[in-house]
Amino acid sequence: MTGPTPMGMIRLVAADLDGTLLDRDGQVTPRVRAAVATARSAGVEVAYLTGRPLHDARVVLGAAGLSGFLAASNGAVVCDRDGAVLSRHVFEGGFGLGLVGELRGLGLVLGAVTESDLVLDSEFPADLAREWCVVANDRTVEDLVRGGAVLKLLAARAGQRADELTAVVRDVAEDVVVTYSTHRFLEISPRAADKGAALRVIAAAAGVALREIACVGDMPNDLVMFGTGGLAVAMGNADDQVRAAAHLVVAGNDADGVAELLARIVDARVAEVR
Repeated sequence: MTGPTPMGMIRLVAADLDGTLLDRDGQVTPRVRAAVATARSAGVEVAYLTGRPLHDARVVLGAAGLSGFLAASNGAVVCDRDGAVLSRHVFEGGFGLGLVGELRGLGLVLGAVTESDLVLDSEFPADLAREWCVVANDRTVEDLVRGGAVLKLLAARAGQRADELTAVVRDVAEDVVVTYSTHRFLEISPRAADKGAALRVIAAAAGVALREIACVGDMPNDLVMFGTGGLAVAMGNADDQVRAAAHLVVAGNDADGVAELLARIVDARVAEVR
């Protein structure tokens, strides 16, 4: 790991949503909202990189009055400050259907995500269907994949954690990215789609050097952006792998760790001006 970028040099903070920017109830607290506003006034932009579907992420951020660069479905789709799509990576129909067949052969229950829809097998963990805003179970996973617009596949097996399933899926799923942002299921994306690649797109559009970016997250799907930005920050509630890869650890998501990070960056920038 190279040395971290000093906080006073940070111009953009790339924040994960669940377990990071959002508290345990899936909300942005008033303290975090205020910290984002203060950071922007001080010349520090906040971008949002999440495993959530695009529509769902927009709903959550919109409810909190937040806007900015947004990468959804683990970077499979990236949007600018005005919501225009900057990049998009989808599963081509034939390849996607073949992959779905391989995954079903492992006895996995599946989900499929596009920019606007989420389709889940009926056996998929019910809590996910309750938490995400868009669920369209009148179609099958195969229907969505056949349409050629799927950004990400989800895979789960009863009684097994995502980390236990990772090696099993990687053995059959070639030329894809396999990761997870919760231990309930795996997330499978096109090879070119991850949070690190998304961060490069955002940095170029924002005119910010990668070394001037602080990345904050809590789960293994955040690790690739940790290796892309200049400062890697783990939440206090982060997975052990994430904490080990971070330059520093802030408070957990229920203790407004993102607000803590933003305040420290703003203070460092002010101190440099003095």
